[in-house]
Formats: sequence, structure tokens, C-alpha cells
Amino acid sequence: MMRGIYIICEGQTEEEFVNSILRPYFNMHQIYDVRPILMTTSKGHKGGDVKYDRLKFNIDKLLKSETDILVTTFIDFFRLVNDFPKFEEAQAIHNKIQRVDFLEQALAKAINNPRFVPYIQLHEFEGLLFAAKDGFDFLPDLSQANLNSLLVAVNEKENPEELNDGELTAPSKRLEQLIPGFDKNKPFYGSIISEVNTITPVLARCLRFNKWVETLIEKVKE
Repeated sequence: MMRGIYIICEGQTEEEFVNSILRPYFNMHQIYDVRPILMTTSKGHKGGDVKYDRLKFNIDKLLKSETDILVTTFIDFFRLVNDFPKFEEAQAIHNKIQRVDFLEQALAKAINNPRFVPYIQLHEFEGLLFAAKDGFDFLPDLSQANLNSLLVAVNEKENPEELNDGELTAPSKRLEQLIPGFDKNKPFYGSIISEVNTITPVLARCLRFNKWVETLIEKVKE
């Protein structure tokens, strides 16, 4: 049995989500050492730029320094660049879910360690915030028109992870356009929305995310 789970995060919003939402859920499953690791992306900087060599450096470093923990990733498909394993080959896969599955498998093969569980969020983390309407209802400074637009987006896809990745209609862009101040303080708003929503609708509606969480629990307890 593994001691816990270290989650390499792309940015501060994901880091906060791990601390406030994922860690308590894993704690309920008797997994207590759950840590977000904000990825070192360049000298003196953390988060925001997922280049494969830096990601691999972070993964390998954790796997070598700890022998009884699982290491996983929490990075956005939307932000990947073409140095990623089999990235160009993946572009030929039309179905986005199958494309992300393919990239995860390529990453697992490249790292080649049984304690590593790759996870790439389709399309980006912010899609998870559309799993329920409660978090948007809670925000005090929304106009009724903007709130209505957010609520429509909540029901736009059966699985909110599939909210599209267009330049203007990606989940993060919708939030920036409709929630005043969101672009200046994403971790703050992301934390409020996800805490009010709770993890329950995210697990129920976001199928790839749910599978990742279940896989981590199973592997820790093997």
C-alpha cells in the first residue's frame, strides 16, 4: 500500500483545488498524505507552461525522492505543446477524448514507472467548475444576464469536461468574460465555486476526472 499521492499541478488554481476539494475526498478514503506540487516550469518560476522536458524532470524527481507514494499529473490538454510524447501523432485522432487517452498512454510509456499515473484534463481545469450551478448562484456580483449565460453553459454538455476549447468559448474564457475579476484572481474564484459545488457533481458528471480519482484510490490501496 502506498503512503499517499503527490499531484503535479499546472498552476495555482489546480493547486488550490487539490488542497480544498481533492485532499478532503482522499482523506475520506483513508489516504492522508495528499500534496499538490506546483510544477517548476522555468528557473524561478512555477506554473503556467507545460513543456515536456520540465514536466518529466518534475515527475522523475518526485519518483526518485519518494519510494512509497503515487505521482500523478493535473495538467490541461488545452495548454500542451508539441514537444509532448507522440503529440504530432495524436493530432490525427479526431475524437478529443481518444486523443487525450492516447497522450496519457504515451506519457505513461515515456515515464515507465508503475507508481506514475498520468492525467490530462480535457480540455482544461475550468470545465470542472461547470459541473453544478450552485457555485455560480453563490457569487454576489454577477448580473442576471451573466449568471443566466453561466447556467446555460452548465447544461450545455452532459459531461462539462467536453465544453469546447475554442479561443472565445473555452471554459476559462467564458468565466473571464462573465465573472468580474475572475481573470485577475483565478485561484480565489476557482476555490469558491468548487467548494460551493462540492466534489459530488464533479465526480458524477466529469467522467474522465472520476475515472482518474477512482484509479488513484485503487492504486494506493493495492
